[in-house]
Amino acid sequence: MKVLVLPDVHGRKFWRKAVANNIKQVDKVIFLGDYLDPYQNEIEEDSDSMECNDFEDCQGLLNMLNDIISLKKNEPNKYILLTGNHTDSYIWSNFQAATRTDKRNWKKYNKFFSENLNLFNLAWIEGNCIFSHAGISEGWAYEFLANYMKYDESALDGISFVKECAEVLRDTNLVDFNNHYINAISNISSYRGGWNNYGSCEWADIREHISKVVSPQNNEFIGKGEEGVFQVFGHTQLKAPLVCDKWLCLDCRKGFIFDTNTHDCVSCL
Repeated sequence: MKVLVLPDVHGRKFWRKAVANNIKQVDKVIFLGDYLDPYQNEIEEDSDSMECNDFEDCQGLLNMLNDIISLKKNEPNKYILLTGNHTDSYIWSNFQAATRTDKRNWKKYNKFFSENLNLFNLAWIEGNCIFSHAGISEGWAYEFLANYMKYDESALDGISFVKECAEVLRDTNLVDFNNHYINAISNISSYRGGWNNYGSCEWADIREHISKVVSPQNNEFIGKGEEGVFQVFGHTQLKAPLVCDKWLCLDCRKGFIFDTNTHDCVSCL
């Protein structure tokens, strides 16, 4: 299956051209979340590439969100919209807020997401490939299943924590989320200034997915992950994709065509 993956948007326009130029050659389009909270320096340096005129240009960003939602409503099975930490902070007031949260326009964004919440997912699965905003670590997946979903030891014995967790996240309607689940996905590790053992599927830093750095100069490293599972995520902004045999991080301000069978990935315009 060919998937057009669109990493963190943050008020940028790159997703529009990527969809327009590639929609006919892909089976699915997956947004990895974080639609709002643009970077001020990007607005100042290249305003033509942005959906907004300034950080608090709420109408420009709401127009963008409406266009993305329209794609989903017109072809609900082709478009998958994931959340991210910069999405969740506008959905739930008690979610661990992201930096750059627009408090002035919070109520307007909250209203938008509340009205469309059933169109979003926390994770998605295609074959052995799991898509989420920040990636699902084995440690956080285990804690989520054991502590929040109350799986007993027999239910956890011999299963893939990451895949089981992804299935639960995919199938849980965000409308039904309560404070118990919100606390779980608010988890932030010390890599991002938090105090939890592991970052959640919305907050995990890329360093939480790396077992050992072999060569920093050449981006050579050994990745963490479960056998038989390949993850695709964003969240940690990079100049170029970072890939290993376990996962692929794509937060590079452009779209990518990803093959779920071969795990090949090609940037697109």
